[in-house]
Amino acid sequence: MTSPRRRTLLTAGLTGTAAVVAVPSALASSSGRISPVVNQSPAPAGPLTPRQERERVLAAVRALLTYFRAENDPDMLIERYPRQEDDPEFSYVWPLGQGAAGITEARAAIEGPGPQIDTGDLDLAAAEAAMERAHEHYWYPEGGTTGLPGYTAATNSEQGAHGDFFYDDNDWIALLEIEKHLLSGGAMGDLDRVGELLELFRSGESTDPDLASPGGIFWTQGDWNEDRNTVTVFPSAKVALRWHQLTGQEQALGDALRWMAWGRDTLLAPNGLFWDNIKPDGNIDRTHWTYNQGVPLGTEVLAYEITGEKTHRQNALDLVEAIIAFYKPFEEGGPLDDQPIQFNAILMSNLLYAESVLGGRAQGKKIVDAYAERLWAHRRDPETNLVIKSRETDIGTHLLDQGGFTRALALAAMPRPLWQHLS
Repeated sequence: MTSPRRRTLLTAGLTGTAAVVAVPSALASSSGRISPVVNQSPAPAGPLTPRQERERVLAAVRALLTYFRAENDPDMLIERYPRQEDDPEFSYVWPLGQGAAGITEARAAIEGPGPQIDTGDLDLAAAEAAMERAHEHYWYPEGGTTGLPGYTAATNSEQGAHGDFFYDDNDWIALLEIEKHLLSGGAMGDLDRVGELLELFRSGESTDPDLASPGGIFWTQGDWNEDRNTVTVFPSAKVALRWHQLTGQEQALGDALRWMAWGRDTLLAPNGLFWDNIKPDGNIDRTHWTYNQGVPLGTEVLAYEITGEKTHRQNALDLVEAIIAFYKPFEEGGPLDDQPIQFNAILMSNLLYAESVLGGRAQGKKIVDAYAERLWAHRRDPETNLVIKSRETDIGTHLLDQGGFTRALALAAMPRPLWQHLS
């Protein structure tokens, strides 16, 4: 299958968006399906009430669903608003997944225990169902290079699912399906699909003894990259741990513990944070992305919850300490604020989960509240509730920005009993 390669087109996801297919140059519009909310009220002087937190979440998710719905298919989302002439018809699967997570977590925050607010014409249950249908457009049952099915990087109305398989893309979808299952008490979330994806992750584990630091899970099936990454090995381990927790499968527990050990041995830096990836020749990309700290944190906490082994608890607490020391999460304009919003949202989710198990030493709620307040005050257009000052695009707002923004606000508003279900 001839396919575009996501990261060569997206330039590592940090600048603009490149084309996969040509589309009409007309800008995306709100289309009248959902009425935008304009919120220009000043920030409150003291801590937000639960109702105020939920109203902010509603504003963010409403903006996502108003401005990012595809013109020719309301189930699908576009890559950025306003749409540019060379944008793909539909977003790549990674931004879609973060938008979908924002919708799921917004619904949990707004509809969970606590004060109920009026959502007007916004039907979050319908929006969540639309995201499930949207994801199916990326599903490729014929399988990738390992012969197993998974989600491709891209889709459009002409070709259908196409592009390379990225293991991290598939990890985020599996984790979201698990999160939906847990948040809904089993009413939502496709666990059969999670089981299929776990087999895909197993097929992505390196078995070449001649590689530097043998083991680990590749980032992509593309023949142009052989990196093994923190962002594949720990999310896959977290999926496996949840799978063991839900099904009792012992193989999943063994896989998870092996993958975690490889990640610690290979990619844990002396400062207590995780590097990004290792190359086939042993060179290491020493970037410290926040999502590469969040998922290992949540995975260690989950391993402690399942096994009772205190080593996992200590690993998690050590990582929390390193995160706070390096990213300075309470500092306006500090290192945390320099990171992509969607990466920070993944960190925040895992910090809240960590606090649900480890207690206040994780400082999850304090960090999430402080970060969400800064986003609302400094990274939001009060006329549209869209993110401004994007890292992802030089024009407008990227779906990754808005998805991460919605997630961060939803996590700040998330009722405490639901933290244990976050993935």
